[in-house]
Parts: sequence; structure tokens; C-alpha cells
Amino acid sequence: MNFFRRTNHALIAVVVVLATIIVGGPGFASAQTTDAEAAFEQALGLLQTGKNVEALAVIDGAISAGASDPSLYNLKGLANSELGRDKEAENSFREVIRLAPKSAMGYTNLGVLLSKNGHHEDAAAAFREAQTLDPRNFTALLGLGTSLEILHKSAEAVTCLQRAWDVRPGDFQAGYELALALREAKQPAAAKKFVDQIAAPDDPGSAVKYYSLSGVLAEDLKEFGAASGFYRRAYAIDPDSYEIYVALVRSTLAAGTHPSKEVLPSPPQDLTASQDLALGVLLSFAGAYEQAIPRFKEALRLDPTNDSATANLALAYKSVGKTAAAIDLIRATIIERPSGALYNMLGGLDEESGEYMEAVQSFQRAVELDPNNEQYYFDLGMEYLSHFTFGPAGEVYRVGTQKFPRSSRQFLGLAFSHYAVREYAEAADAFTTALEIDPESPAVFQAWKTVLSFLATKDWEALLPRLNRMAAAHPQNAELAFAYGAALFRLEVSKGQEGAFDRPQSFLEKAVQLQPDFPEAHLELGALYAARKQDDKAVAEYLEAIRQDPKSDVAHYRLGQVYRDMNKMELATQELDRYQELSRQHQEKLKENRSAVKQFVLSQGAKPSE
Repeated sequence: MNFFRRTNHALIAVVVVLATIIVGGPGFASAQTTDAEAAFEQALGLLQTGKNVEALAVIDGAISAGASDPSLYNLKGLANSELGRDKEAENSFREVIRLAPKSAMGYTNLGVLLSKNGHHEDAAAAFREAQTLDPRNFTALLGLGTSLEILHKSAEAVTCLQRAWDVRPGDFQAGYELALALREAKQPAAAKKFVDQIAAPDDPGSAVKYYSLSGVLAEDLKEFGAASGFYRRAYAIDPDSYEIYVALVRSTLAAGTHPSKEVLPSPPQDLTASQDLALGVLLSFAGAYEQAIPRFKEALRLDPTNDSATANLALAYKSVGKTAAAIDLIRATIIERPSGALYNMLGGLDEESGEYMEAVQSFQRAVELDPNNEQYYFDLGMEYLSHFTFGPAGEVYRVGTQKFPRSSRQFLGLAFSHYAVREYAEAADAFTTALEIDPESPAVFQAWKTVLSFLATKDWEALLPRLNRMAAAHPQNAELAFAYGAALFRLEVSKGQEGAFDRPQSFLEKAVQLQPDFPEAHLELGALYAARKQDDKAVAEYLEAIRQDPKSDVAHYRLGQVYRDMNKMELATQELDRYQELSRQHQEKLKENRSAVKQFVLSQGAKPSE
């Protein structure tokens, strides 16, 4: 996050301080002449008071007079750096290295300059050389660790910054950079320990970084209440930071706190339309629609053509019970800027308001405006299907399957359209295609089972090769093993005494082995055992199916039939009575839930590829 990214100002400050003690330092010869010493002292005084141009004049004069002292070149590099003359500064620091190759100072200052200009690989090399010459040089260790951190070499960065911390325990910059490196190394708990050992600096900019990093680490550790508190303190110092405000809102919402006016401060002034929109979306995702609405309104005020802001505002209106306001907003917008997205949203709002004819018209208009959008075809077909106009629904999904042949839900819609008018063979073909497109989807498999009991022998013959290929391609998929085994069993049953049950039995047994909690497979396997007159095995499978799905009326019915064949009439009567009760409840539920098909298909969300 940008609000806690490091800067190099702290390193520059350290180098300026160190410049005051370079005369006579390791690897540096003392000033060559009394004049050179005097020039150095004079230039240093000017540099420390911000008179960089005057300091350069003194230094250049001494060099022109013959002084070749690394101390002067070091000051010259610092002065040029302060003036933004980076190339001249680099040349000066390289001259320091030439004149005093055994001193860490020239390498350290060069590293700072290179790092400031974003040349982090070269900076790391300079800092590494300085650290080799002076292993406990704090600035070299801090600079090397920071450069490695920026280069995403977290392990090396942590090692260097830990050594810098050991040299100066409690130093803010060392602790801060070490915490950043540990966080990048996916060690937030360790990072927090170092942050806890440093205090928030008095400098506002550093304090903002400290509290922001503390907030980020708290979020990493799922301590959202603490994170919110840290971000709040950072935002109090820097109330113009949009990033910090977003982090404050995010952590407050994650902590489960309602973002009322009393809880959250006002956002920064003069946000852009995109910032207001993003903030509104963040609030909406957390269900804080009342707080999101002003942000979407402001985004629209700043950018009246922003359809995303319009759509999000309409959704927020709808979510707080103001559906009429949402409809009015979209209708007003599409007069000026008709779009498929807004018409499709309007169709959904019309549907919820009970305006079914208007909903169909809106969904149709969305398809006309954007005929390449799979979602719009799906929604239009769903509108027809949910109101039992199966012919138009089938036509929409027929076109949809042609335009979007890799969309499993288009084939599901087509399949349910056929199923509703008892075109079971056509429904089975479409269901199977959906399964071929998305063989790992439990929901698609649930849809495929819809026609299991309605197909004629010739229809199973057409589907078996396809089911066989899927089962072979996905040998660990219990549902595909069941699909092929059940289809093959139905076909063999139709042959009467000539039916061969070994192969379907192997697939059904494989299905329950792969997925023991599979009531449909136990039910089908029970039927196969019953067909083979293996009554005890059939009873065991039916009882297991009932245990897993106590409301399965078919399982109770079939178990009752087996008990009757075994002459266990009391048990048979109990099971058949239970079947009658469950069957009646099932029929009542179907009558009450007229939108069951709609809800089922709607649960099949679009995939990214669709």
C-alpha cells in the first residue's frame, strides 16, 4: 500500500550528519592543506544551513586551487544532491571512492543517491560494498536492507535490517523497514513485534507511516478492530489521504462495526468520481447501502455519464427498499444513454416489482443492444421460463446455445424448457451437453438427474457413449460414474432377462466408494440388487439411502416393495405408509414453490469464460 512505502529522506539525513565527522575518519586522509581544511569547514557550515550553492562555490574554489581531498568531494556530492544535480553528485561520490577506496563513506553516499533515483540494483551493490568495508555501518546496512526489500529479496533484506537493528536497537527507521521486510516475507506476527518496539515519531509524515503500517499488520493478523484504530490515528494526521480513509472504512467494516457518521469521519475533500465510486462499492459490499448512496450520488454529480455509478446507485436504492427510485433513475438514464447493462438491470427491477411485461421488454432490449452478452440471453430466457412461457424460453436458449456453445447454463435453460413441455429426449440431450461442458459441477449433475426416470430405451442408447466418455475422462468423479452406471442400468433393465448388470453394478459401486455420502447412488444400487434378487443387499442400500436422505419418498417405496417380496409385510406396510406421507408433502411443496425451476437455474452463476 502506497501510504507506508519507504522513502530515502531518512537515509539522506543520516549521511548529512555523518558528513560532519568525515575528516580523519577511516580511509580518509586529513585535509591536504590548511586552506583545504578551512574550505571544508566553511563549506560544511554553509551546507548545514541550506546554502548549497555557496557551499559549492567554496568547494570548487578549493579544488581549482589544487585540493584533492575526498572530504571536499563528499561535501560536493551532498550539495549537488540537495540541488537535484544528481549526475554531478554521482560523479563526486565516485571521486570519493577513487580517492578513498577503503572507506565506506563514498559507497554509502553513492548508494543513497542511486536509491533515491530508483536504481535499486546499483544502490544495493554500493551499499554491499560499504558494508563489506565497514560491517557495522548502520547506514550501509539500512540502505542495503531497504534496497533488497524493494527488489523483493525479502530473506536477504530481513538479515541486513536485523543487523542494522542490532547496531541501533529501537531506531525507528530500522524497525520500520525491518517490519516491512518481514511482512513481505509473510511474517506479519514477527513484523508486529518490531513495530511494537518503536514509538510513533513526532514527525507527522513518519507518524502516518507508523500508524498505517501498524494498521496493515493488524489487518494481516485479522485484528480488524485494532487496525481500524491505527488507521483512524493515521487519518487524523493526514485527513487528505484517500488510501488511508479507504483502509479505515475497510477495517471498520471487517470488524463488524456499522459505518455510521458517528463511527467514521468524513472522507477527504475533492475526491474524484472514480474514488467516490470505489468507496461506495466498498460500502455496498459490506451491506452499508445507506452510507454508499451519497458516494454514488457524488460520483454521478462529478461524472453524469458514469453508467457504473448509475447502476450501483440503483442497486443501493433497491437494497434499502427504494425500488421505485431505482427504476426512475435507470429509466431517466436510458433515455439519454441506452445500454444493454442498464436495460438488463431494469428488467430485473421490473420483475421484482411485478411488472412482468415490462421486464420482458427490458430484457429483450438488453439483448438487442448487446447481442454478444451471454448474461442478457440467460436473463431473458429465465424471465420466460419463470412465468411458464416455455416456447419463447426455449427459442431464446436455442439461440443462446448457438451463440455461446461453452455456456453450460444456456444448455440448462434449454433443457428445462424442453422438460417443462415433456420433451424428455431433447431435455436429456441438453442436460448431457451441459454436463459435458462442466462435468465437475454438482449443480449441473443435479439438473441432469431430472430426466433420469423419464427416458425411453432408445434415448438412453443415444446418451450412453457420451456418458461413457465423460466417466472415462474423469475416473475419480463419483457423479459421472453414477451417471453412466445408472443410464447403463436403465438400458439393461429394459432388456428383461437378457439384461447384463455386471458393468452398471461396477460403476454404481465405484460411485459410492468414491463418495459414500451419495443417497442417489445408494438408491440406484439398491434397485440393481433388487433386480438381481439380492434382497438383503438391496435392503442395506435402501436403508443407507434413507439414512442419508430421510425425506426420499422413492427410497421408502422401493424398500417397502423389497420387504413385501421378502414377505416382511409389517415392515413393508410401514415403509409404504411413510412413502404415502412423504409423497403428499412433496406434491404440496411443488405446488407452493412455483419458482423452483427459476431458483435452481439462477443458482448456476456465470463463469468468467461465459
